[in-house]
Amino acid sequence: MQPSLEMPEDAALERVRARRWEAIAQALREEIVTGRFAPGERLPNETALAQRFEVNRHTLRQAVQALVREGHLRVVHGSGTYVRELVLDYALQRRTRMSENVAQAGERAQRELLAHERASAGEWSGPLKVTATSEVELLYTRASVRGRPIGISTSAFPCPRLAGMGEAFVVHGAITAALRALGIADYVRVRSTISTRLPTAAEADALARPVTQPVLVVQYMNADLSGVPVEAGTTLFAADAVQLTVDAEGDLR
Repeated sequence: MQPSLEMPEDAALERVRARRWEAIAQALREEIVTGRFAPGERLPNETALAQRFEVNRHTLRQAVQALVREGHLRVVHGSGTYVRELVLDYALQRRTRMSENVAQAGERAQRELLAHERASAGEWSGPLKVTATSEVELLYTRASVRGRPIGISTSAFPCPRLAGMGEAFVVHGAITAALRALGIADYVRVRSTISTRLPTAAEADALARPVTQPVLVVQYMNADLSGVPVEAGTTLFAADAVQLTVDAEGDLR
């Protein structure tokens, strides 16, 4: 007799339920990341969400609990379920490293490369101490925490010394690791200039924020331990997610 290949009814039902709560969690996750539900906002009550997704409350709770574990939501008993507020203390210091700064806040950052290109130094010639016609490699990156963008950066690296930064970033996934791969074992922050302004439409779109919400602007220059510039750039931080602090040991100007 051939063994039956049919899945027991209870197991099949469990698989369907699992797929359903995962799909609900993904839908809510996307709405949080894109700002449909803002930080600090209370979600509709359990009954309303169960009706919306046409599931029972047990299935809905599985989805909510998954998002609580991921850090997207917090449950206040007797009050409701809220989108967890994200305000990171981002320290500007001698060794400013995004991954370390975010880790100190108990979070994890993902940094993606949006684009990279080779261009004339132009505006970057001053901080990099090269001629305006010298070539630099430009990297355009976006940092996210809990899937929500917190900052976008334009970084310039002098060529030929740091040609290939784009490819190195793709391989290593971080600026520090990419610099190390190209021979820069360590570097320090020489200068940070902080200002604020409204974003352009493209910048607001990249940060998933409205154009009416100001951004924090940090213009910076990093140098190797011999004092030779290795990176100049500008980072726009979402002001509702990042609080900038200057570490006393940083001696930044």
